[in-house]
Amino acid sequence: MVDTEEFARGYTLANHAQYNAGMFLLGKLEITPGLRVLDVGCGPGDLTAQIAELVGETGCVIGIDPSKERIAIAIGERTGPNISFQLGIAEDLSQFPSSSFDVVFVNSTLHWVQDQPAAIMEFGRVLKPRGRLGISGASGDFVAAHERIKADVLSRDPYLMYPEQSPPKFLKKLELEGLLDKAGFHERDILGKSIIKSAKDADAMLDWLNASSSGKTYGGIPLELQPRAREEMRHEWEKLMTKDGIQMEMHILVTVAIMTSIV
Repeated sequence: MVDTEEFARGYTLANHAQYNAGMFLLGKLEITPGLRVLDVGCGPGDLTAQIAELVGETGCVIGIDPSKERIAIAIGERTGPNISFQLGIAEDLSQFPSSSFDVVFVNSTLHWVQDQPAAIMEFGRVLKPRGRLGISGASGDFVAAHERIKADVLSRDPYLMYPEQSPPKFLKKLELEGLLDKAGFHERDILGKSIIKSAKDADAMLDWLNASSSGKTYGGIPLELQPRAREEMRHEWEKLMTKDGIQMEMHILVTVAIMTSIV
């Protein structure tokens, strides 16, 4: 499954949990006017636009994302004198010189990166000495309901015949600390935070998951089997319904790290 404009626009409408987590991270990073910021995994650019306001006319922010659909929306709706967007992946930032950014911002993105060690090394390379890296994303130390339900349904016949290609990888705190150490981020603060993702019903939750994952909710199963898998997932989500809809607890790790050495 590849990204589509429908998924990209759906993400903009339903990404409240990711947006709020990103705003929390921005507060921790203390971004000020004049800074040069790289937003990795910027999506349609909602948070990139917030960063542009923080850095002001004397600063700039560049957003990169592997999805041409999300970059197209960002370019069409968010560009300005201090904000720009381009296609790119976290593992290869070779389009940017070393020591060229004051801040690298990575929100709700790292779990989709296939070579996470390479990505964090690249974050360190493009940061100036004492530059700040901010990462916010789900913790691998906690299994949220959406992970449990997906794993349960996709382990059933016939879906188990179609293993997922490039599944998300949620880092545990110790794993993240190890990668940061190897990349030269020896000063850091990692905060564990619990958040709630609310959805009015099972369909709304599934729509959010599909938009957030660019259609990867159903792993590697073929298109013709996806409606059947959705029904089975909906059945599991309906078990979690309350009078206030579905309230899914998620645990995230919010990291601010300082580039202290060149590897």
